[in-house]
Amino acid sequence: MRQPQWGRLAMNPRSDLNLPHRISSLLRRRFGAFEKLWEQFPDNVFVIRCEADGRFIVEAINPALARLLGRDGEATHGLPLDTVLPAEQFEAVSQHYRQCIALGQPMHYEETGGPPDAPPQHWHTLLVPAADAQGRIEYILGISRDISALRRAEARLRGANEALERRVAERTAELEYANACLTELATRDGLTGLYNRRHLFELATHEFSRATRGDHPLSLLMIDLDLFKAVNDRYGHAAGDQVLRDLAELFLSVLRQSDVIGRYGGEEFLALLPDTDAGEARQIAERLRLAAASCKHGLAEPCTLSIGVAHYDPARDAALDSLLQRADLALLKAKSTGRNRVLVGD
Repeated sequence: MRQPQWGRLAMNPRSDLNLPHRISSLLRRRFGAFEKLWEQFPDNVFVIRCEADGRFIVEAINPALARLLGRDGEATHGLPLDTVLPAEQFEAVSQHYRQCIALGQPMHYEETGGPPDAPPQHWHTLLVPAADAQGRIEYILGISRDISALRRAEARLRGANEALERRVAERTAELEYANACLTELATRDGLTGLYNRRHLFELATHEFSRATRGDHPLSLLMIDLDLFKAVNDRYGHAAGDQVLRDLAELFLSVLRQSDVIGRYGGEEFLALLPDTDAGEARQIAERLRLAAASCKHGLAEPCTLSIGVAHYDPARDAALDSLLQRADLALLKAKSTGRNRVLVGD
């Protein structure tokens, strides 16, 4: 295949013209539009001569790059690169040139620069090394495209995405909090903060199933506040509500972390004592009774408790209702025999 004239001359080391000017002259002769392409090309095009002593000499820059540098393109021909670029920019650029020479092959990179009082500009640069007959890199040909608008658009998009992610995270946290509040409302008694009757039955059902499956001990305490109607009648319902709130705090302070207590209804409470036999349950119930009897809740006299205790018996408790009924019967017996006492069911 016949080699084009410009290709043969470009590879001829004995040519009187240096490489960039040979190529430029041949392109201008062969392609009349090259002159307009060189003048109108929007990206920065440059040819740098690499001296043996490590200096870089400007061989040619196109009008786009000349405008960026604020220089006359023809006037920069033959000038050392460090006299054309600001010192800090020259250091960064020359480092890339030396890397290109060391690699001996084309390389891409992105660089940032511009006046210190203006938004940074970004360029994507391609460097292509050109070697002489002995293999020494004689020239670096480069094209640098301004991608500032692209990077600014990407930054705006990242900012928008980050703002959206923050908003989504905030909304997620708000929803989680709202769900937690709804769960709290659905499971807690509004006055005492203890578990409500419905959720208490769910927990009791779970503990009963656990006891029947694994032969784990389980005890229940049915607790009733003695003569609570008299408190309301004498001191008012607000005082009665405060007594119930105080009792709820007392229960939580006396019971173990593994125990579960909730408001069964009115002034009645139910405590679940997992892994607890009848003897241990009676001791815990006595601690509750004594603690309540020593607290007056701001009233003239303390409010006492009657407590019925029932322990799970596989022979008698085929269902949770049976265990609850035995605890309730023990409570009724405690109240009917004088109140302020603990009785263990049969």
